Amino acid sequence: MVEMKNIAKNTYFIKGGTNTGVYTYGNNAAIIDPGLAGARPKRILKKIEDAGFELKYILNTHEHDDHYGGCGQIKEQKPSVINVSSAYGSLYIENPILFPTYIVGGNSCEIMINASKMKERDITTVDKVITEGIFDLNTGECIEDDERTLSENEIRVVDLKGHTEGSMGFLTPDGVFFIGDLLVGEEMLDKFDFLFTFDVTKQLKSLDKLESMEYDKIVLGHSREIITREESKALIEKNRAAVIKYINQVKEILSKEELGYDKLLKHIIIDNDLKCNYKEYHFFKSALVSLVAYLLDNGDIDYKIEDGELLYFLKEN
Repeated sequence: MVEMKNIAKNTYFIKGGTNTGVYTYGNNAAIIDPGLAGARPKRILKKIEDAGFELKYILNTHEHDDHYGGCGQIKEQKPSVINVSSAYGSLYIENPILFPTYIVGGNSCEIMINASKMKERDITTVDKVITEGIFDLNTGECIEDDERTLSENEIRVVDLKGHTEGSMGFLTPDGVFFIGDLLVGEEMLDKFDFLFTFDVTKQLKSLDKLESMEYDKIVLGHSREIITREESKALIEKNRAAVIKYINQVKEILSKEELGYDKLLKHIIIDNDLKCNYKEYHFFKSALVSLVAYLLDNGDIDYKIEDGELLYFLKEN
């Protein structure tokens, strides 16, 4: 069942495996993250139309198919809808085969490809590429953010790189901030806190940015609850602590022995009692590669190639 729950004034959300935002202006509507392909995207479109609104835009927070996967089905049903993304995000939305290839670092096997629920018929194009600024829903143009109070037909677009390189957040005039997967809710963090991060430096900067911004409520990509501004402070800190925990853990492991990626990842999986299948192992490894890159760039660790093996080690102070 698809239900539009009002958060504030013209801003709604539809709860699901991936939460979908809905913002209405006049007789029109924009949705944020339609979620995976399947039955749900068409039901979302019907729900919006039954409520008396015409869907004009799909706004994608980032390039993971559990957020953008339904775009193709909505566009098939309503071709006039404008699909919006960051430039980097559009590469993956239009070419979803790139994602498993990027995760494994080469040509991907069928196990990884089939793990994505995207079908060829669901693949779509991005009609509009935008950057950080103010997106005018009437004109379809994104202008430089002059920090003014938003009008009813505007949405603030915020660069939130880190989880992915194409991550953006959308802040409505009602003070509701849709942030994709920048934050993970407490219920998920309590299960596992080794978070998928593309760029550790940018992730930490985006957490700092979120902490300093003005908004009333946050909608996470995957959470049953709407988070208030006050509640977000503790959650931001908990997400930051999770990133720092694994930065320190990698440093501690490498202070004791020189290791390559697979043995280093083995330590992390065992020490934190992480469970994973084939796909999840590669997600963990990708997150580890990002941590190692961060530590290399910061000068905390170094590497050597010995007997044909790439090894990392903690640098002496």
